[in-house]
Amino acid sequence: MADNVDPPSDDGPSQGTVGRLRNMSVSAASKVINLNPQLGMWKATGTAIAHAPNLKDLRSPVVGGENIVFDENGHSARVAHADDLKQGFLVRTKTQQERKDTKSSISPSESSQSNEKNALPEVVKTQSSTYQPPVQEVEHVKVPWTTAAKHGLTAARKFILTPTGFLITVYGLNVVAWGAMLFFLILKAAPAMNHPDNGDADSSPRKIWLEIDSQILNALFCLTAFGLAPWRFRDLWWCACWRAGWGPENGHAALKKLAKRNDDWFRMGARHGEEHLEDERLTFTGKHAPPTSPWKLDFVVWLIVFNTLFQVGMAFMMWHYNRIDRPTWGAGLFIGLGCGVSMIAGVMSWWEGRKIKIIEGPKVLAKSQEDEI
Repeated sequence: MADNVDPPSDDGPSQGTVGRLRNMSVSAASKVINLNPQLGMWKATGTAIAHAPNLKDLRSPVVGGENIVFDENGHSARVAHADDLKQGFLVRTKTQQERKDTKSSISPSESSQSNEKNALPEVVKTQSSTYQPPVQEVEHVKVPWTTAAKHGLTAARKFILTPTGFLITVYGLNVVAWGAMLFFLILKAAPAMNHPDNGDADSSPRKIWLEIDSQILNALFCLTAFGLAPWRFRDLWWCACWRAGWGPENGHAALKKLAKRNDDWFRMGARHGEEHLEDERLTFTGKHAPPTSPWKLDFVVWLIVFNTLFQVGMAFMMWHYNRIDRPTWGAGLFIGLGCGVSMIAGVMSWWEGRKIKIIEGPKVLAKSQEDEI
């Protein structure tokens, strides 16, 4: 008598497939939420301007000029080889212009003694393993204005080719172009559109294009306000954990995440319980900016969130009402509030980021980081 054997069940393979799909979706969601994109047009522009190369950088052949690069956030930086960072010293070779000026300043009797020394790369050791380029020892030979202008154009090209720089350029040009068109339409600067009734009639081309222009600008503002909302509210949650003492380290872990998230304009330090943070942070000048007032971090996070909330009101006014029945005060109120809080966050980020760059200099990138960019 044959034994009764149950047919193989398909539950095992199907459950395995479902489990793999579930793990993949969770992993993808985790990667997305752990991204750190710039949280707004004004904030990204403010920090980019704060860290942009200045005239001194463009005219310096050693610490600036063609050596200027940009990170993925569009912030200017300088490249140091990873081996140099590990060994604790910087190897730098003098440029041809520096060598020429050095030779001209040396007397003939000293020239023969220094020829061999000038022909080799100059190695400058620091006192610790922290990367501290000897900026003070660099002969600041200034290149001509024409060369500085070329450096500026090259730096602009490099900035536009970064992910954030490209988005800032494209988004900014759209906002400026459509905003300028809206401004001229309001001023009735296009006589061909001002009929009938001098363009005040609802059927006039001017009124129709005012609506089209306004809807395009509203869509551009919704793109950042709603598209970046998950990361904006994530930062708000971290801010709440920090202030309420929730989570790991009584909320201090959330503060560390926020500080890393906003390291282009915010600095932690002993004021925030990080006594040894300055020793671990690599800076171009070897100096460290003082800790930023913690209320400024709260301020910027809340302003960015309010931008999303005000944009909800703006979208309701633009999409719920048609152009004839829409209250004139509604769209103007919410667009003013939304743009206002975003601009204030951008100004705050620019001001604090500017102070950090003055003290610490441009960001330091390892050679491997430059290759990735």
